[in-house]
Amino acid sequence: KIADDAINSEHYTDASVDLAHVSTGAKTEVIAIACSDETTALTTGTAKVTFHMPYAFYLTGIKAGVTTAPVGATLTVDLNEAGSSCLTTPLTIDASEKTSATAATAAVIAGAGPALAADALMTIDIDQIGSSTAGAGLKVYLIGYQT
Repeated sequence: KIADDAINSEHYTDASVDLAHVSTGAKTEVIAIACSDETTALTTGTAKVTFHMPYAFYLTGIKAGVTTAPVGATLTVDLNEAGSSCLTTPLTIDASEKTSATAATAAVIAGAGPALAADALMTIDIDQIGSSTAGAGLKVYLIGYQT
C-alpha cells in the first residue's frame, strides 16, 4: 500500500503517464461546434457544418442547444463521420425547448461512432427545424476523450 502523497509528479519521467492510464473522467473534454449565427432561422440540409476531427476521439455523449427554441416540432440534428451517421437515434431538441438535455428521446451513439478517427471528415446535418418557428443559434457539443 502506498501512503498518501508518497508519489508525486517529481517521481515520473516525462510522458511516463499516458492517456491509457488516466481515468475516463479525468480526460473527458468537450468540442463545441457553432452551426449557425445567433439569430438567423435555421434551415434543413446536409453538411450545414463541415470540419475535420483534430485527433482521434471516443464520443461518449452529444448535446445541442439553441438561442431560439423551435416551435411546433422538434429540431433534429445528425452527426456524420465520412458520410456515415454516428447516431442511430438522432439528436433532438423538443419543441419550445432550448437544449437537448430535456429531450423526450435521447440521442444514441452508434454506427460510425463512438470511435472517431483523427482527421476524419465530419459533417452536421439539420434534418428538422421546428414547424411554426424554426430554431436559431444552434451549437452542438461532442463529449468524450482523446484516444
